[in-house]
Amino acid sequence: MSATEAGGGWLRRVSALSSHRYSGWLLGAIAFADSSFLPIPPDLLLVPMILLQPGRLWWLLAICTVGSTLGAAVGYLIGYFLWQTLGAPLVEFYGHMDAYLVFKGWVKDWGAAVIIVKALTPIPFKIAAIAAGAAEMNPVVFIFASLVGRALHFAMVGGLLVFFGPRIIALIARYERPLAVVSLLALIGFGIYWALK
Repeated sequence: MSATEAGGGWLRRVSALSSHRYSGWLLGAIAFADSSFLPIPPDLLLVPMILLQPGRLWWLLAICTVGSTLGAAVGYLIGYFLWQTLGAPLVEFYGHMDAYLVFKGWVKDWGAAVIIVKALTPIPFKIAAIAAGAAEMNPVVFIFASLVGRALHFAMVGGLLVFFGPRIIALIARYERPLAVVSLLALIGFGIYWALK
């Protein structure tokens, strides 16, 4: 019996979504939005898609890398051309103005290296992209650094799933209901924290 057959409805629904003909487009759109204006990490969809379809690993990583890099280019343009009208309100809305100011200084001092390293940290990549645009970083260098950084990020995620994927699938299949409840509670808690901060 496969993991998706052993698991409950959630695992089957995610499996169906991951094999849908438009799933790649959805994954790319989420990666694009995450690097430009929305706080929706593509990892939330990428991880189950790789777990359920490991044969598509490289294709899924490429989709995320390209989508995220294109989104970063939009974030850069927001910082460069629309800082006052769109960039500042976005950064303020997500509560990262202090991080933005620090990061903008780092971009000026360190250039491509800080963009690559940033892609491996929890700070939303859109903040790095907007900061790079506002700091007037060389756009070609920025795109190259974004491509390298995002490729490394998604490759790390893929590598972990290659090694631990079967165990994760077995765990989800065995404890699907408790994990679903815990995930829902965590999502509600995050929503309350976001609303009150």
